[in-house]
Amino acid sequence: MQTINNSPVQGLIDRYEAETTLVFKPSRKFYENTGINRVRFAQLANGEKRPMLDEANNLIKFFSRFFPTSINDLI
Repeated sequence: MQTINNSPVQGLIDRYEAETTLVFKPSRKFYENTGINRVRFAQLANGEKRPMLDEANNLIKFFSRFFPTSINDLI
């Protein structure tokens, strides 16, 4: 499967790490809150798949607690 080197989700992860100076390590609570399982999240982060609208909204909701973000960050 073809992957995107700089996926939009990976961009959010990179930005999180830069803004907070923490390493992003998704917890069980993260997966519960976003409704995205580990395998699916890995596919999104690696650029193998694109997020569906509800996934994108949940990711934006999560990351916007740390820095301003919008749907445009995932397009």
